[in-house]
Amino acid sequence: MDTKLRRIADYLSSRHAPRDIDPLAIAPELLPHFFILDVRQTPTDDGSRLHIRLVGTALDNAFGRSVKGHFLEEFLHGPRSADVLTGFYRCARNHQPIWMRQVVQIANKAPRFVEGVAFPVTVERIYGGLVVGEVSDSRAIGFESHPL
Repeated sequence: MDTKLRRIADYLSSRHAPRDIDPLAIAPELLPHFFILDVRQTPTDDGSRLHIRLVGTALDNAFGRSVKGHFLEEFLHGPRSADVLTGFYRCARNHQPIWMRQVVQIANKAPRFVEGVAFPVTVERIYGGLVVGEVSDSRAIGFESHPL
């Protein structure tokens, strides 16, 4: 696990209620990788969507624009996007923290990884961290996840 994610995971795992989590208490170098998601029911009640409530600047930079206020589903791409969404929903539903990593190849760019941790604080709210970077080995393309 990325060291930034490990530090975010250690912080979140020691908090057990929403009032115990203070993004301002997180080390400043970790804040660009921090996120908060709201699990929202769709108006037709046929499912849920992940609303991006708060997101650090490193994540905006990775996506090339501000993602706060949007739905996570708008930004996922690649053949394993459904696995990523399933991981977040399972995290919220089962109240089980999760680590996930996806490596994707987009057009003529170097493969990149997206690695994250997610901690359910309530069934409607997920806190976590995310890092994005390039990988040199295109054979690493895929998805993996593990409960924390």
